[in-house]
Amino acid sequence: MTMAGDLRPRYRWYQLDASAGAAALALSPVLDEALAPTVTRPGALPLVLVRTQFPHVLLGPRDRRLPRLGEALAWLRRQGYPAYFRAGGGSAVLLDEGCVSFAVARPARDLTRWQANFTELVEGVVAGLAELGIRARFGAAPGAYCEGPYDLVVDGRKLAGIAQAVRQGFTLVSGMVLVDQDPARTTALLQEFYERAGDGRRLDAGAVTHLKALRPERPPAPAEVAAALYRGYATGFALEPVPWQEADWDRARRLLAAREAEVSALAGDQVARPE
Repeated sequence: MTMAGDLRPRYRWYQLDASAGAAALALSPVLDEALAPTVTRPGALPLVLVRTQFPHVLLGPRDRRLPRLGEALAWLRRQGYPAYFRAGGGSAVLLDEGCVSFAVARPARDLTRWQANFTELVEGVVAGLAELGIRARFGAAPGAYCEGPYDLVVDGRKLAGIAQAVRQGFTLVSGMVLVDQDPARTTALLQEFYERAGDGRRLDAGAVTHLKALRPERPPAPAEVAAALYRGYATGFALEPVPWQEADWDRARRLLAAREAEVSALAGDQVARPE
């Protein structure tokens, strides 16, 4: 409940964790994009979403041009990692139980505010990390997977990846904080994906870190990180927790089915190909 005289902008707060059940977690890859268009409705508030997820790979728009994409997608599927294309920029990332995802959406039509969207909508993550004793800043970590100029870095290494999409009247800034995801394992997986896809980039596991490495004396659990993100966003936004509606799940189910069909069409003829 927002108190009288509170000048912070009001935002809806959504949270998803394992308590929601397997069916809900399966929708995590597309929940941010399913919810984001709702901010354009008359009277609707902007929103913040924090969630955990089952393991999956998200691909960026540039990955569509990989020369052997179908073969690489089929290989990911055989490793047990479903893959989906996302609206935001960047390239391939792995999301799993070792990270906490976040997304912020608000109405937007001014494309010149691209940089401001990053800094203003991720400030809650910076504040949340500071509560955990971690001082992160915006910047690039050369050699990291999905390297971008607005990632959050600590001592030059990537701790959180950030992407942005501006669509029909809204902006969606999303990303993930690496809690204890193994940089070496993740980098090796994505490196092989790109090699199988015919891309010559070289990824460096040393360019990525996680909270467990930064706080080895008391590594935070994902639930602690999610709580810190809530407090971080609450410093700038008046957060109003809202219950999930069946319409939210319906939009996500339809979007996930469309993304699955898209990837299956690209990878389907490669599934039975031997290693």
